[in-house]
Amino acid sequence: MTTATAKPARRRRWPWVLAILAVLLAAGGWWVNRALEPNRLTALVLERAGNTLGLELTINGTPEYALRPEPRLVLPNLTVRQPGAAAPLLTAVRAEVSLPWDTITGGESLVITRIALQRPALDLAALSDWQASRPPAPFELPTLTDGLHVQDGSVVGGSWRLEALQLDLPELRNGEPVRAAAAGRFSQAETVVEFDITANLATASLASDYELAGKGQLRSDGLDVPWVLATAGRFDSGDKATRLDVSALVLTSQSPLPNLDASGHVVFADAVSASFKGTIKEWPEGWPTLPAPMSASTSPLAYTITYEGADDFSAPVALAVVRDETRFEGRFVVAEVTTWIDAAAATPLPPLVGTLSTPSVEIAGATLEGVSIQIEEDAPAEPEPKP
Repeated sequence: MTTATAKPARRRRWPWVLAILAVLLAAGGWWVNRALEPNRLTALVLERAGNTLGLELTINGTPEYALRPEPRLVLPNLTVRQPGAAAPLLTAVRAEVSLPWDTITGGESLVITRIALQRPALDLAALSDWQASRPPAPFELPTLTDGLHVQDGSVVGGSWRLEALQLDLPELRNGEPVRAAAAGRFSQAETVVEFDITANLATASLASDYELAGKGQLRSDGLDVPWVLATAGRFDSGDKATRLDVSALVLTSQSPLPNLDASGHVVFADAVSASFKGTIKEWPEGWPTLPAPMSASTSPLAYTITYEGADDFSAPVALAVVRDETRFEGRFVVAEVTTWIDAAAATPLPPLVGTLSTPSVEIAGATLEGVSIQIEEDAPAEPEPKP
């Protein structure tokens, strides 16, 4: 009888065990939900990222999150600034960030699954100030396993702007190849360049070989022409300067822009230093007609061009052009040449200063031999005498 009465007693214990487990699960679920409530989780992630980067990251609005397959945050009205700075270096109307648990819980490396930004605005001056405040350390790219995606972005860089920027970077891993696509609008003063480009880097780093192909539209005052560009080379971005070595460049456009190829280099630092050489395939139809016999030549024009000065290219550009036995050496200012191209009644030669030498030239029916022409700046107009 003892055995018969013991079995039901053991069976009656199970409802209590199940009830205790249910309470524990409910308490655990409440704790997890409370610990990972959107505002708490957002504060944790922003603090972790801010401490890593030395930045203040804040939002304005109610964030959203999901936990599967990994944490995913949606941040409204994100602002990123250097502590104490008046202007933010980055803002975004909406930022979506997906990242693995290891990054949240304090992993040593910054691994992010995906970043998607809507209407981000990047201020390069504020970014430069933040970079200058950082202690010297080896540069390390973050890992983006599912890439970076930007919609309707903008970048402000002194006298120029990027607007309507669309960027698709499927993946970013330090030292591995990178493929990216970008479209948008570059503007500086009266010049606007619409672009749609793809780029491939040999390695994701501050120095890499690259290939780039793009097309778009160039507008400047009365100028409105399409362009197609293909180029390859190498870039190296250091602490104080960025150097771009162009091994090959081919530009195809419509008159008055020339079709040309080039190779050379440009260095961006406190000022710009550039040197290129190449050929212009033919004299553009929209340029003023050259005098005979130069106008009859179909040879390409070999050129070299160098620049030292401000990043708005306001300083004079040195130019040397050779076609057959005709040679020009001189200098010009980009803005003045652009005005000459747009002028309805342009002079036969662009606004250049220098020396032109040619074996012969025909002017008004007369042939001149062994011609050397010195082109000088116009003398300033003398003030009218006062009455």
